[in-house]
Amino acid sequence: MLNILDLGFLSLAFMVTFTGFLINHYEKHVPAFIIKGFKYGAFAYQGSGANYLQIIEVPKALYRHFYAFSSIFSVSTLVYAVLVYFYEFTVHKYLLFILKLILEQDEASVSAAAVCIALSLLTLQCFRRCYETYFLQVFAKESKMNLSHYIAGLVHYFAVIVAAVGQGPLFCGSQDRAKIVWIDSRTKLLSIPCILMFTWAFYEQYKTNIIFANLRKDKSGNVVTETHKIPHGRLFNHISSPHRFCEIIIYTVLIALIPTKTYFCIYLWVLCNQIQTAIHAHVWYKNTFKEYPLKRDAIFPGIL
Repeated sequence: MLNILDLGFLSLAFMVTFTGFLINHYEKHVPAFIIKGFKYGAFAYQGSGANYLQIIEVPKALYRHFYAFSSIFSVSTLVYAVLVYFYEFTVHKYLLFILKLILEQDEASVSAAAVCIALSLLTLQCFRRCYETYFLQVFAKESKMNLSHYIAGLVHYFAVIVAAVGQGPLFCGSQDRAKIVWIDSRTKLLSIPCILMFTWAFYEQYKTNIIFANLRKDKSGNVVTETHKIPHGRLFNHISSPHRFCEIIIYTVLIALIPTKTYFCIYLWVLCNQIQTAIHAHVWYKNTFKEYPLKRDAIFPGIL
């Protein structure tokens, strides 16, 4: 049975894939309001149609809010989980009610160790992205995104964190500590490889965002332009969107640690969204820069 998060993220995955396919292959026949609502940033819709959508557009720089919110929420959730598992705090009855309402989970699906590892990795990722969006990245002042993207981002991070903890011991099902599965064989087997894979993707995504930021800064670190340029180096030697590729790797790690139905739906949404956005970015690069490297793929080296 699908819960509200499952239905929501499956719908988002289908919508972004279907809309992206239509725009990629039949853009001339797609109404302007759909294109304008779907595309943003460097490859935003440039036509004159659907100008009324400007009233529900917000600066792309508000991406920062996703990570400010998720940093606070993830670390708070992690601390609460540690208190529950290791200091014998009782999960509040109202929190149990809310988690039951959202996830409709009757029994724990993952071990306590998997919950703590996943939340720890999520917290690190959210804090790093918060730092990047506030102190590293350079957002063009004129760059906008539809309000729907902003809302989807906030909902996404809320759901990712809630689904990580809400399907673990004591946060659903039996409240008997004697029956807690502290660590299972799958988590024992996968935890170290997952942490190593996450560390690599975490580092490469950070280096990718440094490359992006430096395209708009001088050697002293001062912002000198807001124009787009061709990035080079590291994974950019192979693909147009290393940051999106790394995002998929990070969520692959999370679905390996929390292999539940709800997390699969979230993972499917992330996969579809990152692939479609990477394809749009790749096409935009090739159409904008005549000297763009022909050997680069969109997001998966040697595949797509």
